[in-house]
Formats: sequence, structure tokens, C-alpha cells
Amino acid sequence: MGNRNRPSLENLVDSGDLVLESIHPGGLEITRELAELCHVTKGAKVLDVASGTGESACYLAERYDCRIVGIDLSDFMVQKARRKAREKNLDIRFTIGDAHRLPFEADLFDAVISECTVCLLNKERAISEMVRVARRGGYVGIHDICWKEETPAILKQRLADIEGERPETINGWRTLFESAGLVDVTTVDKSHLISVWTKEIKRDLGLTGFIRIALKAVTRWGIAGLRDILKSDRIFRSGHTGYGIIVGRKP
Repeated sequence: MGNRNRPSLENLVDSGDLVLESIHPGGLEITRELAELCHVTKGAKVLDVASGTGESACYLAERYDCRIVGIDLSDFMVQKARRKAREKNLDIRFTIGDAHRLPFEADLFDAVISECTVCLLNKERAISEMVRVARRGGYVGIHDICWKEETPAILKQRLADIEGERPETINGWRTLFESAGLVDVTTVDKSHLISVWTKEIKRDLGLTGFIRIALKAVTRWGIAGLRDILKSDRIFRSGHTGYGIIVGRKP
């Protein structure tokens, strides 16, 4: 749900130019951990903000037998998620919408989650909306990129300039959750997943996949766009980039 014109792997996936079911670290295992921390159980009403291909929503519906709704700004992603749910015979509602203005009434969901997306948004506004639509006693949870505490400001600015991503440190995410009115905020450092994730993407794509990415990037954004994608890849491999789960309860 970030700027879809920026050169990035995410935007290639969103446009259908690159076939990957999920581009966040940890895969469905971190989705399961997030769901457990958000106390998702059978029959729970769950909102997945920036639901993408619907991979996580389908997984949660199958594992927990919860009532899940997915929302994404991309029509391509919503259509893909709907097809996936139909193929799996799952009753999941996927809809087009903006994370900054969620089209739902207040106090509606038992859990509101978002995976590796809030750093691309107006974080305060998106978290505020997630809190608004969660019921009293319900949970709001994300997993997302986290800067290491010692990260140079110039590196943070470089990622913001290239991809529009503005992660927080884990403590920074905690502060944002608490400022939005959430209590009992829990954080789990999953930074070890970053190196695993980058290796898995390279393995899954292979040489042919990387050539395809290069060609698609050059066609869409020119040589400068490909250069930006390579720069952001170096940032993620710099050792300054971490990952974390952040969950809070709405009092």
C-alpha cells in the first residue's frame, strides 16, 4: 500500500510482473506467531490490512477457522486473493481499500493485523485506523522491518528515498503502539530472519528469476530503477536492518 510507482520488488509483485506469493521474512511461520500473540481463535473476526495475494489470510482461515477479511489497495492483488480463496473453498472477503481510511465501523474486529507494510505508510495514521476498528479488548499486531539502534541516519534516509520505507527501531514501534492507545505492548525481535529471507528469495528466484527482474525493472523504470533495487538490496544486507513482531491490546 505504499507508492506503487517506486522501483522495488514489492511493486513488481503487486503489478503481476513478478510471481511470488509472499515477500516478507518468516513466511507463514511468522504469520502463525503473530496470530498466536493476537489470540486468534476459532470464530474470531480478523482483519488483514494489506492482504496481498491472500496467502496469509487463507492460512489463518484454514488453521484457526476464523472469520477473516482482507483489504488491499491493489485490484490485482485483491482479484488474485479472491481466486485463491475460491480454489481453497474458503469464505474470505477481500476488498479494495486504503489502510489510512479503513472502510469499517469502529470496534468491529477481534484482531487487526498487517504484515511488512506499515513501514511504507503514514505509520501513525495506519496504526490509528487499525486501533479504531479493533474491538475493546481486541488486539492489533504487525511484523515489520526494524532498524537496529545504531543505524546511521544517512542509511535510514537512503531507504526512505529509494523505497519510501520508514521503519522504526523495535522500541520506536513500541512507542507508536502505545501512543495510539494500545496497552500490554509486546515486541519480539526476529532480526535473524532478514539474512534467511534474502537467501531464500535468491534461491527461489534463481538466475533466471534475477534476469527477469532486471529486465522488468529496466522496462518499467529504466537503468536507474534497477540501480535503486540493487541499492535497497544492499541496505537489507548491511546488518543494520532487523525485523520484529509488535502486538498491543486495545483497552
